[in-house]
Amino acid sequence: MIHIEQEPAFVLHRRPYKENHYLIDVLSVHYGCFRASVRIPQQRTHRQTHIYAPFHLLAVSGQRKGELASLWQAEVQGSFIPPAGQPLLNAHYLNEILLGLLPMDDPAPQLFYQYAQALQSPDAPALRRFEYALLMHLGLLPEMQGHAPYYSLDSSGDTAVLRAAAQGYRREILLGLLQGDPDWSHPDTRHLLQRLVHLYSQRRANTRKTTIALKQLLQR
Repeated sequence: MIHIEQEPAFVLHRRPYKENHYLIDVLSVHYGCFRASVRIPQQRTHRQTHIYAPFHLLAVSGQRKGELASLWQAEVQGSFIPPAGQPLLNAHYLNEILLGLLPMDDPAPQLFYQYAQALQSPDAPALRRFEYALLMHLGLLPEMQGHAPYYSLDSSGDTAVLRAAAQGYRREILLGLLQGDPDWSHPDTRHLLQRLVHLYSQRRANTRKTTIALKQLLQR
């Protein structure tokens, strides 16, 4: 059993679970992403549903036994709710790619703080930087194979690679990206990062569907 004490965390997603409870997906400093059941605090006249809304920095306490944690305390430490419109949509995009790519129980303290930083100003450059940080953490940036002015992304194998080509992504842009000095203003940077995020998110989604289907078959 794992005891959770005043753990800094963000709620990435919530949904009704059972009477007066939410099921939430959380990004935390020391435990990475995990799923938890939480009771919605009650006042005499209303339920305090705002506490477990996305984009609040929380300090959560509870315990975990198995895949599902049970949290019994959450204190709001700060609010990172972006303005309505594109900033809010961008912030939800950050949550979606975290849920789509980051495995459960993969501690990533640096990624937690990079997420918090991106929420402070969720514009297009912030999205690119976070996509890059997430792919770096997961080891999903592709290798360059061959030597040419241009490269194309080959996603036919388990891991995508960049192969020499007559046209495509410029070599100097890719070298900067892979060596930790991306040119954030170049369209090749944006295009490649978004392709990789979409590719690996889709693969993880397909893997989860297969796992669920196998579990259902085994339970028959």
